[in-house]
Amino acid sequence: MKIHSVAELDKKTDARKGAKGGATLFRATGLAAALGFWLALSGCATAPIPQITQATAAAKSESLLLHPGDVLQIRFPGTPEMDANATIRSDGKITIPMVGDVKVSGLTPDAAKETVLQAATPMLKVKEVTLTVQSSAFIVYVIGAVARPGELISDRALTPFEAVIKVGIDAAKSNLAKVKVIRIDESNHVQQKALNLKQIITDGKLEPFTLKPFDVIYVPEKFSWF
Repeated sequence: MKIHSVAELDKKTDARKGAKGGATLFRATGLAAALGFWLALSGCATAPIPQITQATAAAKSESLLLHPGDVLQIRFPGTPEMDANATIRSDGKITIPMVGDVKVSGLTPDAAKETVLQAATPMLKVKEVTLTVQSSAFIVYVIGAVARPGELISDRALTPFEAVIKVGIDAAKSNLAKVKVIRIDESNHVQQKALNLKQIITDGKLEPFTLKPFDVIYVPEKFSWF
């Protein structure tokens, strides 16, 4: 598990070339957009933000699908010059030599293999490809009244409560009853979801909600008149 501050994002950009470069740029701009969104929301009236909705069965099935941050090993028998170790970018695509960009996010590994094979067929000597998931990175952002705001990298999917706990909360400042999840897609469409994470402490229960990679979790600060 790695936690990076917002300031560290710019320092890592040069180290993430090629396929990772696009993901880094999207994450940085996505986080900036989320921050701007909340500043605008607090300063003036805005149109209602669409609510995030999800079916429980659909949310569970997403754990079996490829998502941004996954690292794939792709091998073409007979055409080794096309082999690639590719990271799925935030736009859901990978780059394959001599082929270009192929969208694989949201597919099962088997379906992604068939998609890659179809895209690469004109260049192949042997119509065969192997696709292996080398690693899976689940990346979200936590901002607001937490101890270590910024990028949170996990090797598995996290719940909002787990993400907030991992970055650290201040019982005197963190308002867990009014947490917001902000979701920005590749088209810069924004959705939000209000969560009362305090319920898990006070009542031992919590509304089921599944985070997606690159979601932004905003923890507001408690306000006191004394």
